[in-house]
Amino acid sequence: MKLTRADLAATFTAPSLVSAAALAADLQYGTSAAAVELIAAAGTGSLAWTSFSKGWPAHLSWSSVAAAGVFTQAWATTAVGGWTTLYAWLVAAGATAAARGVYRHTTRHDGLKAEAETTKNRILLLREQTAAHQLAVRTAPDIVPDGPDLSGRTVEERELRTAVWEALKAELPGCLVEATDVGWRAVLDCPATLDRATLKARWPKVAGAMRVDGAFHLDDGPLTSQLVVNYVDGDPLDTAVPYESERGATFLDPVVVSRDEFGQPVAIEMAYSHTLIAGSSKFGKSTLVRLIAIRLAGRPDTVLYGVDMKPGSPELSPMLPILQDLASTPEEAHALMDWMRQELDERGAILADHGDQEWIPAKHGRPAVYVIVDEHAELVRQGDKGRKKGERISDKVESFLALNRAYGIHMISATQQPSSGVFGGKTDARGNYAIRISTRMNDQGHAQFVFGRSSGYNPGSLTKPGEILVNTPDHGRPFRSRVQWLRGEDFRREIARLARETAKAPVGKRLILPVPGATNQEKVRAALVKYGNCTRRELQAAAGLDERQVLKAIEGLKPDVERTDAGTWRLVPADAWEAQAVSVL
Repeated sequence: MKLTRADLAATFTAPSLVSAAALAADLQYGTSAAAVELIAAAGTGSLAWTSFSKGWPAHLSWSSVAAAGVFTQAWATTAVGGWTTLYAWLVAAGATAAARGVYRHTTRHDGLKAEAETTKNRILLLREQTAAHQLAVRTAPDIVPDGPDLSGRTVEERELRTAVWEALKAELPGCLVEATDVGWRAVLDCPATLDRATLKARWPKVAGAMRVDGAFHLDDGPLTSQLVVNYVDGDPLDTAVPYESERGATFLDPVVVSRDEFGQPVAIEMAYSHTLIAGSSKFGKSTLVRLIAIRLAGRPDTVLYGVDMKPGSPELSPMLPILQDLASTPEEAHALMDWMRQELDERGAILADHGDQEWIPAKHGRPAVYVIVDEHAELVRQGDKGRKKGERISDKVESFLALNRAYGIHMISATQQPSSGVFGGKTDARGNYAIRISTRMNDQGHAQFVFGRSSGYNPGSLTKPGEILVNTPDHGRPFRSRVQWLRGEDFRREIARLARETAKAPVGKRLILPVPGATNQEKVRAALVKYGNCTRRELQAAAGLDERQVLKAIEGLKPDVERTDAGTWRLVPADAWEAQAVSVL
């Protein structure tokens, strides 16, 4: 405890005032004043004794003690005087200081006790208030909002709920939004007043209410009351898709050709299905054909044949190293179709022996076949002239498309202007081609021939090279994707690699196309130059001659032609002539 200046002032002021009053009384009244002071001191002292002994109030007891001390000091000052006055003053000052200290200690202790009690009471009050609030919360009725619940855990969820309410006056009971690489994906629970089909039909109003720049794609959810909304921010197809080489795939594996708006690869199941590729020039149709050819050529149980009727075969001739053969004239095209019919008959017998319905290369011993036709319209236009009157290539193609799929023999037809005329006026592309792919097409009639009138496919909306629409049994709704960009150097590198891995059909089991020549000998020589070792029947097929004519032509070509130990015919290698010349020298 620390005494302040106020405490010191009170300690010295009170005794001084008593001494001054006693001296004044002594001057005025003399011994009478001393007698009165003595009587007062005795009386207040007696009162203090009685108060303490009887336990009267403390303030009365201590006040009596203080009064007795004051009168005693006054009596000593008045009656005795001298040094006794000073002594009495000092005693009074000490008593005052002691009383002041006791008072300060007592009041401080009482103050601390009062503060502690106050704090305790406040804590109890807070506890009571908290308990009362919790009780009120538990017992209060739920607050029913006046309007729809448009809250959400994310900004997208709140915007979706708000847009559906503004556009359709419907409140979504559930809305789950998650981010994707290109935007976000939401699963919406349809309210009882709005079914999924209606929500899909009216979605353009909802999209308009959201006021965003991206595109929406709608899918059916796992439940009949759910709609899946995929949002793409901007257009991911603005950037070219780099080419990715493929290794280790087989006939039954899907072919990856493009990437969709969500950054996912588009894989097409091409096994047991014919493919139609349509589109205007300069929009990536040729690149797509090349990409598919390279994908298929890299499969060890698959072989490719080509038909390119344009002069010089500019589209497919660069692929010759990975093709078994390439037909570029009407005669060659007819020969190819006739050979495919023979192959079909042989495979039919093999399937019958195994009791199977579909061709499996690993089981049945022959590879799957894909015939790539560049510009189908030109094949029909030239081929329908036929090798003889009434022989139409379109009839053979129609039979090919109708029969060959299950036998592992497929056709990939590319054309700029798909129409009934392109297919001989009979074939419906939607019926015979299970896989239909289109780059940009400006003619709406062509698009309808490929995809149908009410399919929702609009190739005219495609604006970028390599941008395509795909329709297959696995891709039944319109969606955009972009073909992998196969650059010229990538194409040449892949052709060189695959050429080393491509196995040609064996002698006696391969397709033999007609060869040109003015004489029988020229035709036989041309066949041997093109195909190497040939059987007599292969030479007959290539030269269009009978057995006697072929043998006579061979006699005329000797010694440039020789018979091998295997019974085939070949041109004598140049190194053999060089060796003979050296031995003669």
